[in-house]
Amino acid sequence: MKKVLFFIIFIFLAYMALLQYYHFSIEKHGVNEEEIDFVIEKGQNVETISDNLFKADLIDSTLFFETYIWETGNGIKLQAGKYILDKKMSIKEIVDKLISGDVARDEKTIKILEGWTIDDIENYLVENEITKPGEFSGLAKVYIGDWSMSFAKPDILDDAPSRVDLEGYLFPDTYRIFSSATAEDIVEKLLGHMELKLDDELRVEIKKQGRSIHEVLTLASIIEKEVVSEEDMAIVSGLLQKRMEIGMKLEVDSSVNYATGKSDPSASYVDLQIDSPYNTYKYFGLPPGPISNPGFRAIKAAVYPEESPYLFYLNRQDTGETIFSQDYNEHIRNKNKYLK
Repeated sequence: MKKVLFFIIFIFLAYMALLQYYHFSIEKHGVNEEEIDFVIEKGQNVETISDNLFKADLIDSTLFFETYIWETGNGIKLQAGKYILDKKMSIKEIVDKLISGDVARDEKTIKILEGWTIDDIENYLVENEITKPGEFSGLAKVYIGDWSMSFAKPDILDDAPSRVDLEGYLFPDTYRIFSSATAEDIVEKLLGHMELKLDDELRVEIKKQGRSIHEVLTLASIIEKEVVSEEDMAIVSGLLQKRMEIGMKLEVDSSVNYATGKSDPSASYVDLQIDSPYNTYKYFGLPPGPISNPGFRAIKAAVYPEESPYLFYLNRQDTGETIFSQDYNEHIRNKNKYLK
């Protein structure tokens, strides 16, 4: 009799523990925020949906998922369609999503790289059949003073010269866009993201320094094209600002490349003679506008430069390492050592 009683108590306790774990599991959140495209085909039953969720690593237990569906009576409410789910969602949240009919519109992912120009973005969008030739660049290259887009001009453009385009104002990042997105939708998304990245803290600091957003983005676009590491970006920012303060030309090859449309590590002697306001070997100060679309690291470096004793630098062609020099003679020695 005692054995039977002990067995009954054991079964009861095991059941209660399982029940408690079940209720914990249906509310449990994961930590992985990876998004998954999940499709329920028309006519699929609960068991198939459950198996597919498990295979996609969206649930830990098909038993608990199916039990929750049975317990809530939601089996007949699951709606066919494509959903965007993420791995941190609980069973309850997944079911709520699948019965809501909140299906995902057909989306695409685009990846805009740091340092890309408007032309680079245009080529990428065309190559991936997202826009037709000329659609994106035709909008992004319109002068800010001739604004004609259907969305309101963001305030980060308020201090920009009227005769420059959106180069430098399109924030590079990974974006999800609807397949039906137009070129203007993409411009608005990239421009809006730059608006968010230039938060109040940065804007206050820029104003405190007596600079404009346009000047900061122009410098950041040069920094983005000149060096790679975040540490070097801060040093180069301070170095270039020091050159301007002492009345020295910036003399950066990336600005010459922007004028010529080339991407040479070192601009040729012929290119250095080109008469363009973007030729910083010929003209003092910053060019009229950005030469690329900088990422946040370069923008931050432009706002918060690092002081150093350096006035010159070069990038090793074999390793990409940035070599700094305090004076011209040291710079020439480094050129002979690393660029020959």
